[in-house]
Amino acid sequence: MTTPISVLVVNDTRVDRHHGCQAVMGAILSLLRRNQMEPALLWPAHAEWRGDAEFEEKISKVDLVLINGEGTIHHDRPAGRRLLELGARARAEGVPVALINVGWVANGPELVALLDDFDLVAARDSRSAERMRARGVSVRVVPDLSLWFAQARGVRPDANGSRVGIGVTDNVDRFKAIALGRLRSACGGQTVSIIHGAPGPAGWVCFLREGVALSEDVIHPARFAALLRLRHRLWWQGSADTQHFLAHLAALKLLVSGRFHACTLALSAGTPLIAQASNTDKIAALVHDAGLDSWRSEGSLDVARIHEAGAIGWSEQEYRNLCNYLDEAASEAERLFSDLANLAAGR
Repeated sequence: MTTPISVLVVNDTRVDRHHGCQAVMGAILSLLRRNQMEPALLWPAHAEWRGDAEFEEKISKVDLVLINGEGTIHHDRPAGRRLLELGARARAEGVPVALINVGWVANGPELVALLDDFDLVAARDSRSAERMRARGVSVRVVPDLSLWFAQARGVRPDANGSRVGIGVTDNVDRFKAIALGRLRSACGGQTVSIIHGAPGPAGWVCFLREGVALSEDVIHPARFAALLRLRHRLWWQGSADTQHFLAHLAALKLLVSGRFHACTLALSAGTPLIAQASNTDKIAALVHDAGLDSWRSEGSLDVARIHEAGAIGWSEQEYRNLCNYLDEAASEAERLFSDLANLAAGR
């Protein structure tokens, strides 16, 4: 029996209790195993690897270091730098290192230079790839791995399916989240929560707390109250069952969202959407790469635009483009992990 290729997987985002993170990590683990690779260690998001004894012991013994870029490497954030510095650390051990599923926005030359230590870089959208290529980095485009996960779970676009209701998510930007909450109420929409909390009273308190900046929001009582109401609604609507979340998206007539992965998973089900910008241009990049009309991610949202989007659904061209994009996403993800196995095996 062949010994599996051992992989150190870094930035396991499932700790964030987020269905998009569940989908991405689910795809990574499934695709690794389909290619005779096995995680020797799953290093959680937000955890410091430098100086950790377990991490140092593993990195010297694995066949591949695989970094999930997923929404972390933008605006020169320290968390992004921490991931990128692993390139040099792996190279010092003679271990191949790959950065995958990465969005790249507003990073300076210092972070770009760190990419020189990587053996393979895969961006999740063409805009991110273009930004890195402009600095001389060799980059391939592989659409976000949540798309592969949804297809592997049997989610497919269905032009003839019965769809009812408008679903509205929140946004990582709490001010935009408040605006979306007001629009949900005004258009008669239902709350869609891509995040979920830990069970029990302590989990509820923590979930509420994560949605506010206490030092800034408490002094604005109306805003503070609106944020707490929104988080409470998200708490009650949220579910830890990702399959249930996918089914919910697939049943909607329209998704209104400021959440990137709510958009990728909705597209997997063929659910029409209109979006509010998140903390980067990642949703607009997704809309562009999927061949959808640009109005879906441009301009401000109001009730009239939401109802108009619901009435339009998809144009015939958009639907064809979307189906082609989803097929490409699946094939490119599978090709990527086959190449990762070859990279590791050639160590």
